[in-house]
Amino acid sequence: MPYAKMEDIEIYYETYGRPSAPPLVLIGGWASYRWVWFRQVPTFKEKYRVVVFDNRGAGKSSKPDYPYTIKMMAADTIGLMDTLEIGDAHILGISMGGLIAQQIAISYPERVRSLILSSTHFGGSNQILMDDRTMALLIALPTETISKEQAREMRYRATFSPQFIEKNRPILNQIDEWAEKLPTPLYAQVHQSSATGEFDSEAELNKITAPTLILHGANDRAVPTKNGELLAERIPNARLKIIKDAAHFVIIEKYEEFNNEVMNFIDNDVEGPQIS
Repeated sequence: MPYAKMEDIEIYYETYGRPSAPPLVLIGGWASYRWVWFRQVPTFKEKYRVVVFDNRGAGKSSKPDYPYTIKMMAADTIGLMDTLEIGDAHILGISMGGLIAQQIAISYPERVRSLILSSTHFGGSNQILMDDRTMALLIALPTETISKEQAREMRYRATFSPQFIEKNRPILNQIDEWAEKLPTPLYAQVHQSSATGEFDSEAELNKITAPTLILHGANDRAVPTKNGELLAERIPNARLKIIKDAAHFVIIEKYEEFNNEVMNFIDNDVEGPQIS
């Protein structure tokens, strides 16, 4: 089993693609693990050395019961890159993973070829928060009056668009299966939530020197779309792409458009034309 050991934890990871290809590290969000990239890996592995892993507290990685920070999880990612002997990489993060990616670009600029942020924010008092209704949906749990299935549907309504939910039931069933196979313990969810709540990179975004692409669903309720616009205003020379008819999980709903935007950015704007 591929694990990277660092201090008191182990990070589970998987790699795909040619070892000599440009490295692309994918960082997942709150309470999820590497399954979230199921619509990216098959495409990206044809062009890049793709690294997917489980954040501390999730999947097969260690789940220590003490407070986490985004800086701590950024260091986990760098430790994984060290284990894999990756000097620098394209860094792509979604939601909480986008916070981790920002921190890497700020704290370890020499390790970042490009920065790609999806469905995320910069934290602090100037971020745009989800409304109370969306928050209630996102944290829904089974109770005496709410079944497990009903709670799951409520959570989906916070992160997927209604039309996607209606037309893609088999995909949602598969996601359910993955989530239930390796559930994130409640205490680890709390630690990840606290790390996210304490994060504030706004004052340091001007330090980011890596070429940056920001992708956001036009109908994101969990991390309102305005956050993507605010990031683009504060990160030097960042490019912003709002993807229509997509909610928080734009990487799943509009994966073809998302993947193309990422590959065009890396291949044309960062790596440049390759001579065969």
